Amino acid sequence: PGATGAEPDPQRNSNVFGYTVSELVADTLVLYVNGEYTPALAESWELQGDGVTYTFNLREGVTFTNGTPFTAEAVVASFERIVNPDDPLPSAGQLSGVTRSEAVDELTFELELAGPDPDFLLKLTEVWIIDPATAGDEIPVGTGPYAIVDYEPDQQTVLERYEEYWAGTPEIERVVARNIPEPATLVLELEAGTIDAISFAPINEVARLEGAGFQVLPFSGINTAFIAVNNQTLPVELRQAICYAVDRNVLINAAYAGLGSPQFTIAKFDGWAHDPGVPGYGFDPERAIEVLEAAGIVDSNGDGVRELDGQPLNLDFQARGDGEWLLATQIIQQFLGDVGIGTTITASERNTYYTNVRTGEYDLGWWIDNAQPEPPIWEYAFHSQEHWNVTQGASPEIDALIEAGRGSTDQAERAQAYFELERIVYEDAMVCPMFWVEQAHVVTPGLSGMDVSTMGVMLNAHNWRLE
Repeated sequence: PGATGAEPDPQRNSNVFGYTVSELVADTLVLYVNGEYTPALAESWELQGDGVTYTFNLREGVTFTNGTPFTAEAVVASFERIVNPDDPLPSAGQLSGVTRSEAVDELTFELELAGPDPDFLLKLTEVWIIDPATAGDEIPVGTGPYAIVDYEPDQQTVLERYEEYWAGTPEIERVVARNIPEPATLVLELEAGTIDAISFAPINEVARLEGAGFQVLPFSGINTAFIAVNNQTLPVELRQAICYAVDRNVLINAAYAGLGSPQFTIAKFDGWAHDPGVPGYGFDPERAIEVLEAAGIVDSNGDGVRELDGQPLNLDFQARGDGEWLLATQIIQQFLGDVGIGTTITASERNTYYTNVRTGEYDLGWWIDNAQPEPPIWEYAFHSQEHWNVTQGASPEIDALIEAGRGSTDQAERAQAYFELERIVYEDAMVCPMFWVEQAHVVTPGLSGMDVSTMGVMLNAHNWRLE
């Protein structure tokens, strides 16, 4: 397969293609496929009557790809490594509610949460287990269907099948995950037969590739496209105006071939976590101008660019410099210019771009986020401890609401917390939602047996077949 952004360490991956590589070399305790939890390293599990203690019965006879037996101690060590405060890994937020993890015996693992969490098992689908003896290696060892035999940073990861994989010997002997940052190159190589799958196919190419006989593997859910606005550098009125200024339908149709549906708040409008009383932001340039004028962000010299604190607006608009990402950024820039908001686009390769936005080295950024399907609200990224908190927000009130939404098994109670979160994000314009994303991987006609999660992770590699 071809895409970008994968690490050889399963626990250090932080994007969907990286998660696919993690699935190749390691396993999680459980999987979530087609709306159901299914066993992986845990054959079964039980939530005790206290609502916070989970007991996992681990699969017998599993070995890491170096032959070391898999035990409950490896699960404990993996959890501890991920949440290590001196080097927290990307999935640390998924384990933030765990107050105790313990190996009861070789094949029984127990953990305790600070409070009830109805979506906790879903979080475990992003927590891969490695052999603790290899945790300090450049390439740690997992229990997965493949072992990494060669890694060239920013180039490729070469994997060979593990004959003793617990779910059965993989059908395909060798897999090469290649780093191909240019979307056009991905398509050319797929058509030339030099790669067999592309992750996150360029949206404008999906229909054509399907017509040419390639297989399209679609996925969608709480996958959202939005304008990230730095809450530390932009005042709330400017953020609100940005949210009103952009026509979502033009953006979807011009840059994403119509594959999406307009998004107005962080909650799915047809989901239980949406408060109908929160209107969200639609395309309303007149309202954007009213907000700017009322806040004193005006164009005093008539040059078409408004001033903030006496200086012309020239916002740092960070962009991925490829395909529809850059096109979307340019379209947004035009809409913002129409209401007097000046911007300068800084285009860079994807990893530099991701780092700049995640760490707050930006004013605006076009961003796509793939989230788990439950709850039906894009909530996790607003928590102050979340790795991908691109808003740079740090609010105890918001943290408490997210934790309250996660901390009850009563859907009505959860909804009230999410209603309030949705309202605050809307009123403070912490992000500017644009649309819910429909995405797809595209694979060669001869590749079969691949399942794709709602987020887009390619699963069950031991079942992949290539004719």
